[in-house]
Amino acid sequence: MSVPRLRFKDDGVHYSDWQESSLLELSESGFTNGVFNDPVKVGRGYKLINVLDMYIESTIDEKRLFLVELSESEFEKNKAEYGDIFFTRSSLVKEGIAFSNVYLGRSQDVTFDGHLIKMSPRKDLINPIFFNYVLRTSKVRKQLVMRGKTATMTTIGQADIATVNVVFPLLPEQTKIANFLTAIDEKITQLTQKYDLLKQYKKGIMQQIFSQKLRFKDDDGREFPEWEEKKLGDVVDNYGGTALEEFVTEKGTHNFISIGNYEKDGRYFDNGQRIALNEKTKLRLLNAGELVMVLNDKTSSGDLIGSTLLIPEDNKYIYNQRSERLVCKTEIIDSKYAWHLLNSPKFRKLIYSISQGGTQIYVNFPSVKKLNAPIPSLPEQAKIANFLTAIDDKITQTKTQLDAVKLYKKGLLQQLFV
Repeated sequence: MSVPRLRFKDDGVHYSDWQESSLLELSESGFTNGVFNDPVKVGRGYKLINVLDMYIESTIDEKRLFLVELSESEFEKNKAEYGDIFFTRSSLVKEGIAFSNVYLGRSQDVTFDGHLIKMSPRKDLINPIFFNYVLRTSKVRKQLVMRGKTATMTTIGQADIATVNVVFPLLPEQTKIANFLTAIDEKITQLTQKYDLLKQYKKGIMQQIFSQKLRFKDDDGREFPEWEEKKLGDVVDNYGGTALEEFVTEKGTHNFISIGNYEKDGRYFDNGQRIALNEKTKLRLLNAGELVMVLNDKTSSGDLIGSTLLIPEDNKYIYNQRSERLVCKTEIIDSKYAWHLLNSPKFRKLIYSISQGGTQIYVNFPSVKKLNAPIPSLPEQAKIANFLTAIDDKITQTKTQLDAVKLYKKGLLQQLFV
């Protein structure tokens, strides 16, 4: 039997070779489907594990579970215990079939949804935490996905899951692997929470700043002048985009800004698309400090409408149609302040309020130009921009740390499992 590249040792000696078994052989009593989730009975009764609890990175969280009313006999037949593994029975996409998670709680009032399949692993052979990691490895996932049957949806049955094979070591080594990966997951959870809190903090601060509940003072402690209110079209010049997809090429020298390159918070998403610089594309070449706003959202949510990018010093960016180039009138408005203002929750809501469409949401920039923009003095704009940028730097730093730990974990998973 093959062994993974990275092994743990017991008293300086490697543990024994890994062994292979089917999931049926590793189960206490086979597989079972869950209870019917009656919408009329939701909100009272027993805690219910459902499909959404499968796709989170962490283990099943009891605090997230909602309630469903069941008879006592039905609950006892479908009770969830510590270490139970659950699989999704169906998925709109084939790759989502039989996605699994583990319940590690000790409550005696937890059941599971009928769209899930439960397996109680043999704890004399398998550590449930270790097992949860094994079931998410690419080798096991491929086996599960292969067994899915696709019609309008992809489905999988108990018998299909039962035949999947997994490779595992003895319990002591399983425990070491489980503890090691759990510590990494705890670090990921901490960084995720920090990242989310920083974003919430920035959102709250922006609401206070742009509603003028929070004001800055000059370096001598004196108050800045009162803010003015101007139409956005009075403080920026604007230039529409042009369809340039035909010039996108692997040999392109410039970053391409199209709908897919905007993130919700006004960040540039680099999807690897590059565009060639020529007589036509250079007409849409952006300069450092300029802004570019997306006017279309391919989805019905409209979350991206109004998202605005600020072009950095390495100004190798060319923008496409459905975007609007904005050049700040620097005697009135600072580009960094404008970037924070345009991406603030309040201003984005204003843009969304004048948007149109159904399956795709769009906004006409002549309407955006008429929106009121709060304009403080240039020195106060600079203080606001520097303050918010400092928060952004912390958010970026935390995101970088989070991505690094996730990448580290991904590499470990490839070495810790066969």
